[in-house]
Amino acid sequence: MNEPRIRVLFVDDEENNLKAFKSTFRREMDVLLANSGAEALELLEQEEVHVIISDQRMPGMTGSEFLSHAKDRFPRAMRMLLTGFSDLEAVISAVNEGGIFAYCTKPWDVNDLTLKIKQAHDLFQLKEMNQALLGRYRQIFDTSGDPIVIVDHEGSVIEANPACGKLLGLPVQDFLGRPFMEHIEHAPNLLRSLKHHRKGHAFTNVDLTIRTSTGNLVDCLMTATYLGDQTHGKDVFQAVIKDITDRKQEEKRILKLNADLDKRVAARTGQLLEALEDLGSFSYTVAHDLRSPLKNISALSEHLHNHAVEQGAESEYVDFTERINKGTQRMLELVDDLLRFSQTNTREMECREIVLLPLIQQGVDEQVSPDRRDQVTISIDPNVHVLADAPMLKVVIQNLLSNALKFSRDRERPEIIISHNNSDGRDVITVKDNGVGFENQHKDQAFGIFKRLHKADQFEGTGVGLAIVHRIVSKHNGEVWAESAVDQGTSVHVALPDQAISKAAVPFIKVA
Repeated sequence: MNEPRIRVLFVDDEENNLKAFKSTFRREMDVLLANSGAEALELLEQEEVHVIISDQRMPGMTGSEFLSHAKDRFPRAMRMLLTGFSDLEAVISAVNEGGIFAYCTKPWDVNDLTLKIKQAHDLFQLKEMNQALLGRYRQIFDTSGDPIVIVDHEGSVIEANPACGKLLGLPVQDFLGRPFMEHIEHAPNLLRSLKHHRKGHAFTNVDLTIRTSTGNLVDCLMTATYLGDQTHGKDVFQAVIKDITDRKQEEKRILKLNADLDKRVAARTGQLLEALEDLGSFSYTVAHDLRSPLKNISALSEHLHNHAVEQGAESEYVDFTERINKGTQRMLELVDDLLRFSQTNTREMECREIVLLPLIQQGVDEQVSPDRRDQVTISIDPNVHVLADAPMLKVVIQNLLSNALKFSRDRERPEIIISHNNSDGRDVITVKDNGVGFENQHKDQAFGIFKRLHKADQFEGTGVGLAIVHRIVSKHNGEVWAESAVDQGTSVHVALPDQAISKAAVPFIKVA
């Protein structure tokens, strides 16, 4: 982009000087000429000029007088004075009244004068850009929807935009020169805090409460910036204020909703815990109270069966008594399992670090008959420790072993493997068998209470064992899952966390 040509007005009452100036500078600049101050002022009315150069000694109006008039009427143009060495007073007058940029002595040196004209033009351009920026700033300042206020080092208002007046409910001129802190509630240290911030640093997101002219309180958020020493050495600050009343009201509404929700959740949780406790007590009571009549029925049915066999009763009668006895025994097993399940829900845990291998070995010794122990392989490092309630973990192992033995007993070579690994900070115990397995899509149902994946005439059981396993593992904040395939065996994984476990685990009963 080409540099804009400098437009220079040269004023001198001597024709030779006018011609010499134009001849010297016309190639580089647009040169305008005037032979008097009056003619120059008329020319300035019609033409845009960047730099004015005037001779001092002219009839009718001196150079300093002309430049003073030019300053008042055409302040944008930069002004220079040409004078002799003896005209010191004229220079002083031109500086004071005409606001000249520079002066040159006569006869002028071409290089010196060229340099000063270019410097004057550079300053003219800077002033023009600054004026444009100020205009844009003023437009933004005046049209901003957010209140903006400029205060001095004492907090007195230097300037404020219409939005600020609207916020306070006052015409802007009514609070110019007054302390803005009059309108802020409880902010004695705000001005001191602002003074600690240096130029260009923002004091951001300060919560304020502003009192309007009608006494209303408005929640606001303020960002203040230190602008420096702009008024006779005084610190100046600009503050942008945002009305956040609606947001504050919404926050209060959300806090109230959250508080209400917390109360409702706490009340509902209490009701659920009470209901679960009642359910556990009810399950225990029912199961406990059922055992006596069931034992009586079992004893009576066994006596009838033995008597029928001894008396040589009809086979149908013998079969009936045998079925009654077996059904009663199954009911007793179910009641016992329910008792164990209920006790699992209510028993408080005592977790500690235990060596895993001896506990597994003890479970195998108690659960597996000597003639089948060669079918069980334990693949666990003797130094492995887990964080658990030992009696509860033992019940888990016994239940998993019982299932593995039961579902693999018809295999030609039953095989059960108990192993351990650490995964993602959890101790994972796996009991794997090569038994009948089940369809893997039903793996989550296996842990539901009374849920059986095999028919009762194929494999005995009550459907409570894995539910007890699930309940115990859940109380440890752990996880249990199964992987299986028909005729491919089953793997049950128990994952226990390796950090502290809360004793106040909430009991629950999983019903599939």
